[in-house]
Order: sequence, then C-alpha cells, then structure tokens
Amino acid sequence: MSAVFHGPYAAMVTPFDEGAELSEPRLAAYCEFLIGQGIGGLFAFGTTGEWPLLAEEERAGGARALVKQAAGRVPVIVHAGAHGTAQAIRLARAAREAGAAAASLISPPFYPLDPEALQEHFVAVARAVPGFPLFLYNLPEYAGNDITPGLLLRVARQADNVIGLKYSGDSLERFAEYRRVMGPDFSLFSGNDSLALAALGEGADGLVSGNASARPELLVSLFSLFRAGRRDEAAAKQAELDRFIAGREGTSELSFFKALLALRGVPVGEVRPPLARLSAEGRAALAGWLK
Repeated sequence: MSAVFHGPYAAMVTPFDEGAELSEPRLAAYCEFLIGQGIGGLFAFGTTGEWPLLAEEERAGGARALVKQAAGRVPVIVHAGAHGTAQAIRLARAAREAGAAAASLISPPFYPLDPEALQEHFVAVARAVPGFPLFLYNLPEYAGNDITPGLLLRVARQADNVIGLKYSGDSLERFAEYRRVMGPDFSLFSGNDSLALAALGEGADGLVSGNASARPELLVSLFSLFRAGRRDEAAAKQAELDRFIAGREGTSELSFFKALLALRGVPVGEVRPPLARLSAEGRAALAGWLK
C-alpha cells in the first residue's frame, strides 16, 4: 500500500454542549473554523479530544458527522485506539465506514504489555480493516507500552496498511531513528509541538498539534515557512509557539484550548469530569495571551 499524508493537522478538541454531550452542530462549526484557518488535516477523538472519556458510540457517530462536514476538503484521521483489541477493531471499522482517510491506534494503556502482545494487538486491528490506512500512535508519557522502531517495523511488515506513526514523545533522537528504520515512504508525524521545527528537520511529513486545536494559523504558518525554505522565519514561529506553550504552563491544557476557542467565537463547551476546568491561573494566562 502506498499512501502519503503530510502537512499540519489539528489534534481537535471534542465539542460538547452545556450538558457535556457531544454536540454535532458545534463539531460542524469547529470543523469550518479549522479549515478556514488553512489547516491541512484533522485528527479527531485523540488525546486532545478526550478519547478516554468518550463512549464508543459517541466516537463512531462523531466520526461520521465530522467526515460528512469536512466533505473531502481535508483528510480526516480518526483515532480508534482503545484499551481492548475488540473495541479498537470496532472503532477502526467505524472510521473506515465513516469515510475517514485513516485511523490511528494508540498503545492500549494501563496494563503493561510485552512487545509481542503489543505487536499482536496492532496486527489484529490492521488485518480487520484490510486496505484502510492506519497510523500507530506512540505517547509513552500517558499510555506507556512504548512503540519502539523495531516493533513498528515488525508491525508494518505484517500489516501493509500500517503506513504511518504519530510520535508524541520528547526524544528527537527517537524520531530520527524512526525515519532511519522506516525509510522515506513511511508517513511520520510529530505530535510534540516543542519539537515541531526540529522534527521537520529530521524528515517529519507533518505535525499533529494540540495547540493547533485553538491556534491553527500558527502551525500552518510554521509548516509553510519550513517547506518554503524560509528557515529563519520558521524558527521565529517556533519561538512564538514555545512562548504560547510556556505561557499556559501549570494550567489545564484542554480547558485552556476550549476557553480560547470560545473567546475566538467557536464555543466547544467544557471538558468532561474528572478533567479540571480552567483555574484562576489559567484564566490569567488566557487574558495575558489576548493582550
């Protein structure tokens, strides 16, 4: 299988209504906001999208609504990761049936898995959706169960529809090793915005950015400047991104993004419990950014 994904993707928040239920009208408006800001793709119902707090039916229904709204203007990658293999298979099939461009699979969290068990999980899901592109998703800080370059290579050799990886760890050396091991035709995305520019320099095809959920134009500009060879200007955008990240340190990240979107005219509701709502410090950080 040959499939190429590239560009700046927004790791979307999940819009809720005042009753904390998934809101398809707000999801549609949010989709339009992101596309209007020039985002290259949408990454839905992942970590920024509160996936552990969403029911399977919400994720499947949300995928259908989002793909319909995007209407082929940008690719939509739907996160199908789950604690169990059977559920991940159902979610991957739902993403395929919704018309998503691809699905992603985070390592099953909580229970420590040996590499063989992790490999079997990914291969089983991939083989359940033959021909449908899949990205593995490595976020060892939260999920544990690290996807090493060797494991990634073994999975891709057993399942040719595993065509990419989102790496959200903090090691640039690891990112470079993925590229070296997997070669130039495997799609590699960085999910760590602090490493965005450096990862592009190491051969990243694109970025899946949580910060782009609320400030898509910043990541669009950074990526475009890098691709145009305007490296000094791209570095200035990375510095701006770094300041944005540092400015909300100590706040609830997802609550901050949702509050910022509301101030930008895109209401997406609050985070679901037990996630914390924006603190006084977070509101101060938000006010500081708006000045």
